[in-house]
Amino acid sequence: MKEKIYVEIKGIKLGIVTEDGAEYVERIANQLEESLDRMMKAQKNCTLVEAALFNAMSLQSQCEENEKKLKNVETQLAIYQANVNRLRIENEELRTRLSQQ
Repeated sequence: MKEKIYVEIKGIKLGIVTEDGAEYVERIANQLEESLDRMMKAQKNCTLVEAALFNAMSLQSQCEENEKKLKNVETQLAIYQANVNRLRIENEELRTRLSQQ
């Protein structure tokens, strides 16, 4: 069931509607705030907006890489499933031949 969870990131209060639960949303919010803090400390002239945009770009890049990996895994899975099906048919044919002998 969806619920609205409120978190604060860098002084900005957000209400997030989710099924994931407060603990998960708070953990993600804390991770984001830590990431923004690290970036702003590493680059003294980096504003909150710039840090957020860099973080968003990094996450988008990770999402695209994960989508590529997922497609590769799905392709491999389809190949494996086809092989399993072929082997099941072959196994059944061999059992039938063996029982006829």
